[in-house]
Amino acid sequence: MQNASKNQPMQTRFLFPDKKLLVAALLYFLAGGIILFWFGIQLGGEAEKYIDNANRIINGQDLRNGVFGFFYLAYSLVVAVFIKLQVNLVFVGLLQLFLSFVAALALYKVACHTFGDKRLAFFLFCAYLLCYPIQKWNFFLFSESLHTSLLVIGIYFLQRVTRHASVSAWAVFIFSLALIVFSRPVGVVFLLAATMALAGWYLAQSQRKVALLFVFLGIAVVIGMVCSPLASFVNPDSIKRMEVICQVPEKDPGSAYTEFNRAGLYQSFRVVNEEVGWGNFIRAGLRKLGSFYGMYRPYYSWANNGLLLIYLLFYPLALIGIFSRLKGPFGLLKGLSVSYLLLTSVAIFFTCDDWANRFISPAFPFILILAAGGAKRIYDWSGRVSVRS
Repeated sequence: MQNASKNQPMQTRFLFPDKKLLVAALLYFLAGGIILFWFGIQLGGEAEKYIDNANRIINGQDLRNGVFGFFYLAYSLVVAVFIKLQVNLVFVGLLQLFLSFVAALALYKVACHTFGDKRLAFFLFCAYLLCYPIQKWNFFLFSESLHTSLLVIGIYFLQRVTRHASVSAWAVFIFSLALIVFSRPVGVVFLLAATMALAGWYLAQSQRKVALLFVFLGIAVVIGMVCSPLASFVNPDSIKRMEVICQVPEKDPGSAYTEFNRAGLYQSFRVVNEEVGWGNFIRAGLRKLGSFYGMYRPYYSWANNGLLLIYLLFYPLALIGIFSRLKGPFGLLKGLSVSYLLLTSVAIFFTCDDWANRFISPAFPFILILAAGGAKRIYDWSGRVSVRS
């Protein structure tokens, strides 16, 4: 491994390819275990929905909120298994910690292949494990932790099918996609971003027929999203009340509000066109983007906001990564990450942001990947400058 060419992807064992990772694992699980067994796992708020659905699965009843419950099915099944086995739900937190660490290892593996630099890969690995907007949800019985871990593992399998396009590799990737889609509704954003990235990657490889196939698949995904119950997650009541933070109206606070409003996209566009106005809609959308990516909350303590501000330092690096001309495997990751973040940003205009920054959790791995590309670009540039001098 040490004699590998600088421009060749590194070959690494998946589990603990480096002793530093073993040390990191011990520290990570020690800290996470202490937090879990000292404070327990948080069972309020959203957790009640998953516990209710888990009990419904055990009792053979319909899921809460009908068809909408299927988009959380994977997590509800996990909770149901622990309840059925009468295992304390704090062990769901341990499972979430374990899967988050597996996701970090997958990210390390992806970075080794992409950049051929173990130091940069270890930086990305540590950044993921120390990323508060991601790791915070390991200690809540919410679906964000499982979903984000599955996303990162899905990125690993996506890269794998572009390297070894075997039937088994595609089968594992498609299975991971199914888990992602049915762990949170936004999983369909990753599905669409993956088809867009694969279309671009195959086009770059001059495989135009395969690229065209993924273009048609992407169109089919969009049509499926618009015609499926997923479209009902766009809530015209929320748009009418110009909510930046979900269920915190900034206009017409006395107007009717239904959380799962089944009116769909047509009614949402009618509300924007006839009641809200496109100017107000766009201004509210930009404020939502600021809330989503900025993460600042006026009701947080200065320490909490200060901690979140630290993670904004990855944004300039991510921008450099977007505009860098790194070739090879990074092209696929850049296409995937930019597609995911753009699609997420569009979706934010039609939805709202969570009061506790939950919704940015699945977006942050893509920011970190782009930031790693930016760091690689700066490192390569500084190396060329030092050689010239």
